[in-house]
Amino acid sequence: MGKRQHREKDEGGVSERREVAAAGATNTIDDLENLDNLECLICSEPLRPPIFQCTMRHTICLSCHDKFPDKCFFCSNTTVYNRCLELEHAVESIKLACSNGKHGCTARITYYQKEEHEKDCPHAPCFCPVTGCSFKGPTATLLEHFSREYKWRSTKFIYNEAFGVRIRGDTPGSCILVGEDGHIFMINMEMEPAGIVISVCSIQPHITGSKFKCRLSISCSETGYYQAAEFQMRIINLYDGMPKDFMFLVPKGLLRRAITIVPVTITPE
Repeated sequence: MGKRQHREKDEGGVSERREVAAAGATNTIDDLENLDNLECLICSEPLRPPIFQCTMRHTICLSCHDKFPDKCFFCSNTTVYNRCLELEHAVESIKLACSNGKHGCTARITYYQKEEHEKDCPHAPCFCPVTGCSFKGPTATLLEHFSREYKWRSTKFIYNEAFGVRIRGDTPGSCILVGEDGHIFMINMEMEPAGIVISVCSIQPHITGSKFKCRLSISCSETGYYQAAEFQMRIINLYDGMPKDFMFLVPKGLLRRAITIVPVTITPE
């Protein structure tokens, strides 16, 4: 956007900015149609204290003030910026509902912190990985969805203790695991020419969530074959479907038995 467009936007927005600020100063609100009037006129980021104002009342954020400390980007004149305390008090008082309210979040967030909150909101949804399914919701409801819609069984396990995942013949599939603290994991298996490849992931809404390690192994007493792998699990919300980052291979030669057991150990980090 050029200077002229910025200037036109600001000239029409100063009074609107005051109106929005006045509304926010007295109310806790769910939405503001004119919330963009409380954005920095240069970088378009939400205004937050400290807010600076030139002699012509053009308002900018701290970062842009540091870039243009003595000259207004809009007036193109030398100016002295002052703190706009009126607007600072207003933006501090404006509260918005989290976008994850329908998933259980009751937080009321200062408007300029809304995006930051939602990046880590524990109520953000995870998704059903089945092609064509539009379901999304918190992990607890996702587990119910798997059971109700697809009859996927979930297996509870204890951290740091090995448990066996069964592969029936050479037929791969997926299974859901539930940790003792309620965390949900998915094991996805697919058939490849060399055997069955396995991925294990932690289902969480944010990649900044709790981290886990996984250990997989396979052995055959008849041939003396043994293989083990340990890795940090990927955190995934399943938005892009089933996980495809396969970390383990069960060779085709070991799939001749009716059931092959793969020991799995999951450990919190």
